[in-house]
Amino acid sequence: MRSSVLLLCLASGLAATPSEMRAAVLTSRPWDLKFHLDKLAVIEKAVPSPGHGEILVKVLASNINPVDHKIVQMAGMLWTYPHQLGFDLAGVVVEIGPGCSKRLQVGDEVWASDTPLSSMATTGGTFAEYAAVQEDWLGLKPKSLSMLEAGSMPMVALTGYDSLLWAAGGKQFAESTTVLILGGTGGTGHLGIQLAKAMGAGKVITTCSGSHAAFVKSLGADEVIDYHRENYYEILPSKSVDVVYDCVGQSGTGDHAYGLLKDGGRFITLLQDSKASFSTKLKRPDVKEYAPLCVRGCSRFDRIDDVAALVDGRKLKVHIDEIYDIGSIAQAFNHSFAGHTMGKIAVTMNGTQEFKEPILV
Repeated sequence: MRSSVLLLCLASGLAATPSEMRAAVLTSRPWDLKFHLDKLAVIEKAVPSPGHGEILVKVLASNINPVDHKIVQMAGMLWTYPHQLGFDLAGVVVEIGPGCSKRLQVGDEVWASDTPLSSMATTGGTFAEYAAVQEDWLGLKPKSLSMLEAGSMPMVALTGYDSLLWAAGGKQFAESTTVLILGGTGGTGHLGIQLAKAMGAGKVITTCSGSHAAFVKSLGADEVIDYHRENYYEILPSKSVDVVYDCVGQSGTGDHAYGLLKDGGRFITLLQDSKASFSTKLKRPDVKEYAPLCVRGCSRFDRIDDVAALVDGRKLKVHIDEIYDIGSIAQAFNHSFAGHTMGKIAVTMNGTQEFKEPILV
């Protein structure tokens, strides 16, 4: 098996898979089950072999998502240590495990958010030079993206797509739809603006710092509210918005959002703490609420293929705020913790990556 894979790799121009790789891990169980930078390390470990239905990917890029550290509190008690981290990836197929279809081949450029239900408990382990990923979660990388860009998009793009599909009741909004996106410059928010527009929303309003107004308008925002100067819930008229997509997650957001939503409106929030209170829900039973957890069907290849079509159709792009090599993964997390990131924090596995930003026309 290994010899035939080696021949395929050589025929595809890929180097033979090494026995060892670099990977970012938590070295031991935190006493308080919280994420601590001093327990984060990059170590040498064995390259995994793909199991049944799995594909071995040479990972070239990933990114920092909030769940990458929050998962420690959610599932860290169940892990063995050192524990490998990371969910998103972009890379190249180097080995096909038993039980896979012929949809993907050695040499294919792929991307994914490795979030089947099992990986959400264990983490996908994509902060590494190689990762064994279930075939059903791997899609072909958009041709118009560099590896670095593709590695920075999957989870936030899939979460936004799933959320807005739910809000629209399908792949298109009515042209009269107004969408309010809270936190338009963050990873999820800046893609949310573009997704809402790509899905036909007639008006997209977003909140951000006034200094970033030009950035969000370049993504398609029609109206920008500077949260340093005004509260969105005080200046927008009651029942003037069809959808609120909360990408900030502050307590009390749901209660504010419900007052802005039209009859039958939709409220989406990324954090449970931001959901509307019971008393607010009683007053507005017509409003529906959704807190997405993008696992299983949300991140399968058919969904990420839909996102790829939007990317290659020049309707969706990612903004990269900063790039870190895996050897500097602690600095990448520290950057994320500082907040106020525009777009995404990318992580590359090979030290350098060619970077090009696609242009929307």
